[in-house]
Amino acid sequence: MIICCGENLIDMVPMVGVANTPYGCFKVAPGGCPYNSAIAAARLGAEVAFLGKIASDFLGEKLYGRLAGNGVKTELIRRAPQPVTLAFVERSPTGENNYAFYAENAADRTLLPTDLPTSLPASAHFLLAGSISMVLEPAASTIGGLIQRECTGANPHLLLSYDPNVRPSLIADKAAFKRNFESLCSVSAIVKASDSDLAWIYDCAEIDSELDNIVSRLLELGASVVFLTRGEKGCVAENHVARVACEAEKVKVVDTIGAGDTFHAAIVAALDTMGIWTRAQLENLDAATLTRLARFAQAASAINCTREGADPPTREELARQYPGLAI
Repeated sequence: MIICCGENLIDMVPMVGVANTPYGCFKVAPGGCPYNSAIAAARLGAEVAFLGKIASDFLGEKLYGRLAGNGVKTELIRRAPQPVTLAFVERSPTGENNYAFYAENAADRTLLPTDLPTSLPASAHFLLAGSISMVLEPAASTIGGLIQRECTGANPHLLLSYDPNVRPSLIADKAAFKRNFESLCSVSAIVKASDSDLAWIYDCAEIDSELDNIVSRLLELGASVVFLTRGEKGCVAENHVARVACEAEKVKVVDTIGAGDTFHAAIVAALDTMGIWTRAQLENLDAATLTRLARFAQAASAINCTREGADPPTREELARQYPGLAI
């Protein structure tokens, strides 16, 4: 089982082709980094639970209902009277997404230690976390405590899979964020990041020339395996015995929302399906297996990009479109 922990929010996504709207026109789309990953992993056939706090209002009902409707287990969710976090999306001329967040006193942000279960399911193998839930308090400290409890020590219960999914507009202290990022990498079994994440964290004007050094640093900090997404340039996967680079799948991109979340979910879902549940296994994955994992995740992400919003594929869809890559 995979437990996805963190933010759940409503993306206000720009509507295309709506005339005479000088201030924009938006549609409601459930989202959030670990939320999207929970749905993606479940659609890819994994057993998944979501851990977090979700609002009790009608927007919260949409969030909760989409999880349940996709087969995500909801027993670890707490409902709350606070409002839903809103994320307004603006698309740049180059196709990148910019975000404006409204999260003050929102339900997911107010996750407290008292909201956590005293124990997690014995069948769980992975804790997937990251993005704004590791930045905004008090949820960040609450999830940090959960990670210390479940993912550290000589015999951790869960393997942490961490995606920083950087949102600069929410980060007041960049140096503190970098320290926390590296601290989380040191206890992560899996680190999934984008080249733009690492360029921002490490102040790299020319990220291509620094990628190898940065990935090596993340492994030295303690990560067992690193997956680095690079958009149309493909991805890189590296552990302590192998490094592979895979070209991107060629598709007509409609939207990139949820692409990284889908990639992350696909990696963890595949590992869970394959029974790769220990750090030793991750550290010793050979080049062929890393390539298989990376291409599977890229295929899932590519299908998501052909659709508007975060809409990851099912296992059956992926097998039909990429029959040689199914896991």
